[in-house]
Amino acid sequence: MWGVLIIAGVVPFLTFFMLCSKSQTATRVDALFSSKIDTARFITNLNEMIRGFVAGNLIVGSMMALATTLMLLGIGMKGAIPLGIASGLLNLLPFLGLIFSLALPLAAAILQFNTAGPFVTITLTILLLHLVSANLLTPKFIATRVSIGPVAATVGILFWGWLWGVMGLLLAVPLTAFVKLIADLHPSLSHLSNVLAPAPRPTPRWVRYGETALHRAIPYLRGRPGVKPGGSASPAGDSSL
Repeated sequence: MWGVLIIAGVVPFLTFFMLCSKSQTATRVDALFSSKIDTARFITNLNEMIRGFVAGNLIVGSMMALATTLMLLGIGMKGAIPLGIASGLLNLLPFLGLIFSLALPLAAAILQFNTAGPFVTITLTILLLHLVSANLLTPKFIATRVSIGPVAATVGILFWGWLWGVMGLLLAVPLTAFVKLIADLHPSLSHLSNVLAPAPRPTPRWVRYGETALHRAIPYLRGRPGVKPGGSASPAGDSSL
């Protein structure tokens, strides 16, 4: 929790300074990676991915919060609106979201109800909402906007959660989508891009066989007159051909 609070305090300042130096940052990124990837396209795709991720979470979170609030109002719980909003938004968290979204209204219900009915209603409703969110809403509104498949998103959640703990779980989907953005723009990473994509594309033949064919041709090129060891032909070799 202390690490989360530190990061939460630093990120707004980092965002502010990055927005103030937006043009300079773009120039630095272009100078650093222009020889490897199309930086203009990468920045455009990154902006679209971030917008899609934020918009998708807002849509899914709003739907979950509305459904949870209506359920709490239906059973007559006091403070149903703030509890429903908080529980619905907590349901977006991977793995731990179900536990947190259940714990909050159940803790409030302990102080207000003496029968088992409200507890069963809260538990079943939030479980159902979590299943609908994880299997229908999240793939439709979030995974499709960041262009990664559900299996890739799950593996990314496991990896980033193992690497960075709670913050890794929260940022797993955008970090996995960020890796895919880089793989999309680099030919040698096309296989990784296909692994992360929701619908893999056929790998071009020149990507599959280009490097192998080059290695096979190098011994023959080295033995030809007028060809330097690096593989480039000299003017004299061109004239002899």
